[in-house]
Amino acid sequence: MSETSRTIPERLDALPFTRKHLRVLSGSGLGWALDAMDVGLISFIIAALTQHWGLTKGEGGLIASVGFLGMAIGASLGGLLADRIGRRQVFAITLLVYGLATGASALVGGLGLLLIFRFIVGLGLGAELPVASTYVSEFAPARIRGRIIVILEAFWAVGWTAAAIIGYYVVPASENGWRWAFALGAVPAIYALVVRLGLPESPRWLASRGRASEAEQIVAGFEASPALAAQPQPQPPLPWFPLPWCQLTRPPSPRLLRNPRATASPRSGRRSTVRAPPRSGRCGSA
Repeated sequence: MSETSRTIPERLDALPFTRKHLRVLSGSGLGWALDAMDVGLISFIIAALTQHWGLTKGEGGLIASVGFLGMAIGASLGGLLADRIGRRQVFAITLLVYGLATGASALVGGLGLLLIFRFIVGLGLGAELPVASTYVSEFAPARIRGRIIVILEAFWAVGWTAAAIIGYYVVPASENGWRWAFALGAVPAIYALVVRLGLPESPRWLASRGRASEAEQIVAGFEASPALAAQPQPQPPLPWFPLPWCQLTRPPSPRLLRNPRATASPRSGRRSTVRAPPRSGRCGSA
């Protein structure tokens, strides 16, 4: 089948795992890790603010809860925006929004302003997480899509590890350690520029919006990219002989048990040709 007769999804699914796939996966995975770092950092920062600001348990819980409220709303809006303006655009915008809000949280002097910024952070996080996984899955070939998404999910552990390191060494280092932790959480705002300029838009989304020439250009680039994993070749089906049920339930033939080479070749591992019984034979006949 020629390239022009195949659709964009068919061409993407036929690809091996290439360097461009690795770039999309690692670029999205880093954004995923930054999300996890922000979610993890707030637990360490709440503990520090409880000591420095004298927060009650209810106020500490409110700081965490308002972020999750923002995530719930952001997740509902992120998919709608991604369908209208593109996966990459929303990915970059949400990184910018919650990165700037996290950095601005380092400058607050009271609980009220911190709650506002944490709600904005939640909006960005909630909108970014489902869009990032959709973005990667639309590039991944169907036969390895599950494995690629699992690798993407593994970046969440990387972000939590970074949050634990910052929470252990930076937050308790000084009275303003929690401010420095928030400042480090502003890194996604810088990374948003990398996403916007360095990663391609989803060709499936471009094709669905009628922008076929742009989708064609991106897919052609993936097809020309060197493969990092060999594409499995389809194996021819083994010969099939219709046998009566009684023959299928019989114990193995003593001849085959005495001579295992009759069923498999030690060199190639392929089955050798075994003569099928006569089609007209019956279990009760000689």
